[in-house]
Amino acid sequence: MIALRIALSLTIALAGFEIGSLLADRQRRRVLEIAAWQALLAMLASDVSYSAVPLGQALRSATRSAKGLVREFAAGLASRLEGHVLLAEAWRTELERLRPRSCLTADDTSPLLELGEQLGRFGRDEHRGFFLRCQERLELQRRAAADESVRGGRMWRTLGAVAGVALALVLL
Repeated sequence: MIALRIALSLTIALAGFEIGSLLADRQRRRVLEIAAWQALLAMLASDVSYSAVPLGQALRSATRSAKGLVREFAAGLASRLEGHVLLAEAWRTELERLRPRSCLTADDTSPLLELGEQLGRFGRDEHRGFFLRCQERLELQRRAAADESVRGGRMWRTLGAVAGVALALVLL
């Protein structure tokens, strides 16, 4: 009977740690997702401004090297643009479609939404500037997310383990 209680207590403590680890992992994935967005924006800025590639074609080529949800975004946006919809509307729709599965916060998506509103209204040179400014704003968000991930990751894991141990002690 005591062995069963000890095993149950350890299981509860480990479950608490695991829950904390899941929350910490979400913060780590946010940093990686922001970096993936930055890579996409750099590629689009280069293709659209220097190579004079149409945005739809640049998005298609970006899907080969983009990762995760950013790849899905680029592919989905390229498909929507083939349907001759407005670029700003398609951009916003794709961001909203992916939002539930994304680790980005509202502050992270704000520069992306603003970028989408500007695209298609101006020429290639202006688009390059829009892409670069959005990248810079995302870099600030990425740095803040990385700091939060380091601090918050330890905190969530510790908090989860302590909560698990506390619950195990209560149940003993």
